[in-house]
Amino acid sequence: QSDSWITECGASSSVVRFINQAMQESLNIILVLVGQSVIEAVPELGKNGAEFMEVGFSQGRTGTRFTEIAVTVRPREMFEDGEDVDIEDLSLGVKAGDGCWTKVEESPVRIGKEKRMWRVKIVPCKEHLVRIGIKRDGCVEYFQYPEAVRPASTEQIANSHFRPRMPENISITQLGGDSVTVSWSPSECAESYELQYGNMTVSTELEVVPISGLENCTDYTLKIVALVGEKFSDEGEIDFSTCQVNYTDIVDIMTTEKIDDLPCETIDKHCELSTQRLEDFTTTQRLEDFTTTQR
Repeated sequence: QSDSWITECGASSSVVRFINQAMQESLNIILVLVGQSVIEAVPELGKNGAEFMEVGFSQGRTGTRFTEIAVTVRPREMFEDGEDVDIEDLSLGVKAGDGCWTKVEESPVRIGKEKRMWRVKIVPCKEHLVRIGIKRDGCVEYFQYPEAVRPASTEQIANSHFRPRMPENISITQLGGDSVTVSWSPSECAESYELQYGNMTVSTELEVVPISGLENCTDYTLKIVALVGEKFSDEGEIDFSTCQVNYTDIVDIMTTEKIDDLPCETIDKHCELSTQRLEDFTTTQRLEDFTTTQR
């Protein structure tokens, strides 16, 4: 009611103030209750990824697959009130070692009524972290599984049929006429490497290897493979030569050697006479021939 209506009813000014204050307090209570209902309408996400995720090496019919991790999610348990989740709003991210987070493009498969599962190929000698992303109100919220998937052991990797990647960035540095140094980028999880050149084979666990006893000024093709257990990579290959070129001697020859004091168009093992000197030589020869004939 308005102040005028209350006054007309004979209420005193103190009563009017009391009624106005009570109405204002009632309005504030209503606004608070409405605000709380709006807030409570937004589903609350779980705080710990372990509450709705299972992460570990995949389990196959023949045992554990150490080259693959399985991530199982119970989407309804992500929210406090068990709200339905659109699977299209979920995404999986994986981080290997010190690398960056990588989004898994494949969609999860349905396992039973309430679960979804991703199977992700990994490098078994690295530690892996896993997180789930969910789209909400135009943003993506991430929930990381609290424990990392630890690297598999050397024996487990060797028995997992893991095939290492081909050695890359192969480089040759010449040390002399019969020796070179070979280097390349490490192949992940490799136990050793095998080098082949000529009729020689060398095994090593290093990525920098000196090679000696080569034939001087000979062309070679070097091949390298990485090994894990009985599995080996594709061949990395590079061609090189042991021919040594003394650029100082070449400069000396080019700058100091003369051929019959004749100017040369080019400096090479074979020197071409200039056209002008060749014409002079021909003219002189003809004059001598003419003089002989006259005699």
